[in-house]
Amino acid sequence: MSSNAFSRKVAFRYLWSRRGEAFISIITLISVLGVAIGVMVLNIVLSVMTGFEHELREKIVGANSHVVVRRISGRIDAWEGAASAIEAVPGVDSVSPFTYSQGLLRTQTGATGVLVRGILKDTAAGQQLAQYVGDKKEFEALFSPTAIEVQTEEGQLDTAQLPGILVGRELSRNLGLLPGSPVSVLAPTLTSTPFGLVPKFRRFVVVGTYSSGLVGYEAELAYVAMPAAQQFFAFGSSISGIEVRVKDIDQAPRIAKLILDKLGGLASGFLVQDWTESNKALWDAMRLEKKVYFIVLLLIIVMASFSIISTLVMIVLEKRKDIAVMMTLGASSRSIGRIFRLQGAIIGGIGTLLGLAAGYLGCLALREYGFPLDERIFQMSTVPVQIEPLNFALVGLAAFIICFAATIYPARRAASLQPSDVLRYE
Repeated sequence: MSSNAFSRKVAFRYLWSRRGEAFISIITLISVLGVAIGVMVLNIVLSVMTGFEHELREKIVGANSHVVVRRISGRIDAWEGAASAIEAVPGVDSVSPFTYSQGLLRTQTGATGVLVRGILKDTAAGQQLAQYVGDKKEFEALFSPTAIEVQTEEGQLDTAQLPGILVGRELSRNLGLLPGSPVSVLAPTLTSTPFGLVPKFRRFVVVGTYSSGLVGYEAELAYVAMPAAQQFFAFGSSISGIEVRVKDIDQAPRIAKLILDKLGGLASGFLVQDWTESNKALWDAMRLEKKVYFIVLLLIIVMASFSIISTLVMIVLEKRKDIAVMMTLGASSRSIGRIFRLQGAIIGGIGTLLGLAAGYLGCLALREYGFPLDERIFQMSTVPVQIEPLNFALVGLAAFIICFAATIYPARRAASLQPSDVLRYE
């Protein structure tokens, strides 16, 4: 029998003790369960954290696009040429011009500051907004004037054609806005009248609401048709920027550099930002949080490894006579040490595999049945779960390495036993 086969056979035999040594088997089972629980918890937490990151990325990128092109000096004139140049960049999927202005939205019940975004209907930005609107008729009404009854200065009712405005669900709740409600939007500019300087304002009609899943955006962002925004905010034919959607979101930083080069570099006065730059602080914070969770929860597996150490030490003490006899019959110290390293590896391996399986099933159950969240705080209705095979592989590898490291001391102690000292008084 080879040395490896001998060590493997003895290791398997020692793992399942009988009779008076049953207590060791119980400790072994506890060690396996400890490793499994640690691996399961770590996998579930990392999947939830990855899910949060994925959901926030999808929602934020969906609202802000993958790459945004602006001018450092402000508005972009003759933007059609820049849009055509951007469309020719490899990897670009679509280009959407937009306007972006601050305003004060005023109703009969109150007023609040809003960001008014002007978009075109037949663009990727328009189609993205259409997905956030429950009723497609409301989205269509955004791009055509709506007839509404208004009260004149003389107190009489009259019909007027007002441009539409689409507000977020949270903003509609705060101000009690319903489809068909007239609102006034004040621009941050002043106009000269016989009564002095007064804020420029225009009346809009609420055509509907949208729900993007981001409460912060829904409370502050309103959409109008871009021609109406250009006219009201005195843009003329200019725009605030160009939204660019790419075919592979992970290639957005590289494509952003290509777009800047295509437009003439920094000397052209263009500013090109991809989604990773626009929300860099948020992504860095989430990555740091994942790393901290990984390290902290890894301590659960480290604690479970101590039970492996105690189990193997107890087996060494229990089997001192057996070890002495095996060494007397010719077993080497290396073979004896290998016996206990194999035991620890088996305990850690079984616990890791059970933990990976339990973690995967737990993630599936959590994703299937969900866990309700307050949308006002977490920006989503249920706990998101994103199963990443790489995370499972890293957790499994880290757990096995920790468990294997826990076998070093018991194995060295068993290999260092002297048969003469053990059998002297037997």
